[in-house]
Amino acid sequence: MATREAYGPSAGSSGQGIPFFELALPVFVVLNYFYGAFYNALPEGLLTPLAGLLFAGQAGLAIVSVAARPSAFRLRIFFLTSALPVIWLVSHLILQHRIDFPQMLRYLGPIYLGILVFGHFDKFPPRLMAWGACAAVFWVMIWSATQPFYLHSNDAVFDDPVPGWWAALVGNGRLAPYHGGPENPHSSGYMTLAFMLVIHQAWVWGVLGFRIAMSFIGMSMLYIIGCFSTQVLFAAVAYYGVYGMYWPQIPKVLKVSAGVVGLGLLVLIAIENEERKAAVRNDTDVKLEELGSGRLGTWIERVDIISYRSPAEVWLGTGIGSDNMSSVIWRLKETTSHNTYLTMIIENGVIGFLIYFGVLLMMMLRIGRHGTALFTTVFVTALIGNGLSLRPMPFMVFFLAVAMCVWGMNRQYQARRAQEERRRMAARLRDDGW
Repeated sequence: MATREAYGPSAGSSGQGIPFFELALPVFVVLNYFYGAFYNALPEGLLTPLAGLLFAGQAGLAIVSVAARPSAFRLRIFFLTSALPVIWLVSHLILQHRIDFPQMLRYLGPIYLGILVFGHFDKFPPRLMAWGACAAVFWVMIWSATQPFYLHSNDAVFDDPVPGWWAALVGNGRLAPYHGGPENPHSSGYMTLAFMLVIHQAWVWGVLGFRIAMSFIGMSMLYIIGCFSTQVLFAAVAYYGVYGMYWPQIPKVLKVSAGVVGLGLLVLIAIENEERKAAVRNDTDVKLEELGSGRLGTWIERVDIISYRSPAEVWLGTGIGSDNMSSVIWRLKETTSHNTYLTMIIENGVIGFLIYFGVLLMMMLRIGRHGTALFTTVFVTALIGNGLSLRPMPFMVFFLAVAMCVWGMNRQYQARRAQEERRRMAARLRDDGW
């Protein structure tokens, strides 16, 4: 439920000076969408400076925001988030592990944006966020329709390239990635998911009409299916499933039926994924540890590695990037765990793991059932892959969806207060004989 502390007016919300947040936030919103949607089309020399501007700029805004509108909740999550670099520094000093400051900012930048959201939600431009997400999805569809055939291994060679959409419909082709580079097609799926969350939240809170929102949500789902990223599809199904369970207009019988169908759909997605992966690998006898495209075997390997670590490494981790190890199941290819929970334990230790996911849980609980639906995408993808929270730019856009949600909840809260005030006024007038 919305509370006065979380969603009511706060100290520092007004003044006669320059409207700092009103000027800064629209610029960052546009840059977030621009960087996310046009990543593969931007000059390589522009990527790093633009990323630095986005992550450092929004983290700086979060610090200013905490100072301008302090609250017990935001101070807690701010200090918990800021404790993570301390853990990495201690690990660096005691265990002599590498410390990577730019990667730190990539890890924590989205969460700092979340801290900014919970303090200055009223300064985010909802219509700009909504229509910006729609424009990004429109660009995604154009891009995917004009790019050639694409495989995850990126080693397919054709004399006459097949357009991406046809490749996705026939065989094991993917829609061309537009974010994260050609070697990282899953990032495009996650980015599209984040755009879709913004659009859906815009519809929930009345910023977009039903037809417009459903059109762009439909296009987003087409890309998510066509880009062949199973964990993103899991997240989308889980998100709408959780929302459906909370929707009061839906009868309980229909909710139970939809839940059963949804679980069955997830099983079918998993089976279909295994069949397509086996076809790509030309496997005829898939072993247990090869399930999940080799994920299950890799998880077992990582748990074994953690079990042989020293107590200091278990508690403090071995630094960002240290989960990039070779895996027997993937023919000694260097890769991550493809499980965010294991990655966080390896890189940040048990202490960092508890702090990181503790902050996300606190944010989720703060916005109630809407938060449960939104953060389900984070926790589900964390279980089955390099999840949303390990994708810095998609995770940044995810917090724009959170901003839309908190803005909408505040608007609803203020409307209820105004209605109650009118009722009290009418009651006083009746008591006075009017």
